[in-house]
Amino acid sequence: MPFIPGAVRLSYTSYGDPRLPTLILIMGLATPAAAWPQDFIAALVREGLHVVTPDNRDSGLSPKMKTSVTRVEVVSRIAAYLAGMNVTASYRLEDMAADIETVMDSLGVARAHIAGISLGGMIGQTLAFRAPHRVMTLTCMSSASGNPKTGLGHLGAVLSIMREPPKAKERKPQRIHLRRLMRSIGTPGEEYPDEYLDAVIDANEKGGVTPECGARQLLAMLASGNRCRQLQQIATPTLVIHGTGDPLLPVQAGREIADMVPGAQFVPFENMGHDLPARYRGKIAGLIASHCYRGALR
Repeated sequence: MPFIPGAVRLSYTSYGDPRLPTLILIMGLATPAAAWPQDFIAALVREGLHVVTPDNRDSGLSPKMKTSVTRVEVVSRIAAYLAGMNVTASYRLEDMAADIETVMDSLGVARAHIAGISLGGMIGQTLAFRAPHRVMTLTCMSSASGNPKTGLGHLGAVLSIMREPPKAKERKPQRIHLRRLMRSIGTPGEEYPDEYLDAVIDANEKGGVTPECGARQLLAMLASGNRCRQLQQIATPTLVIHGTGDPLLPVQAGREIADMVPGAQFVPFENMGHDLPARYRGKIAGLIASHCYRGALR
């Protein structure tokens, strides 16, 4: 299969019939593909889609990059980004988008539907801009344009994703860490069972994920900068889903994406945070499937 120079061969899991239209779900910052709720994937498969969930580089079972990043470097580059300065990184969103193309090549899929959450939505935007011939439809969930004026949430939520996980290997403190994170950024009242948390923990442990992995992904996002001009040139049918209670990437960040992409549809979910709460998964899966099939007819 073709291999894009600079791209990384990602680990991925396939669900459903590969003869059906392919939907690639791209996960967010410092999170393995195991974090996609299984009932959400099952709902998409029932809607007639072949679902593929890759681990982004530096997450899950995909390759880990080697560049060292310190906490001081991360904080200083966040400050530079907010000040409107250029940020350097060992890789960028453009490289992560090329990784998704390599997944498509390995699947033998020339064109796919792309749906990403948070950082995954940003990777999807970049792919739709750089390789529009490969993207049938784009769905951005809880994502942003890279504009620091609209994409900065509550300080507590931002700090929560930068908090290092416990060094102890025992399962209980790791579950507590993840639950605190989800309560900081997620939908109020949403609880994630131990089985879900354990799947995320296991994927990170097996893949040798470290805090530096998430730091490199964050710097990749910052280095790619503000994508507003790129969004204005995207012709791919685009659906934007965002929670009105998202504390990490405020709802105005989602509205901005929809305003920038010509013809994009914006669907807000009342009080939803930076997650996929059980109460909304079925409806969101239905919206994405309908969007995919409408886009395929264009």
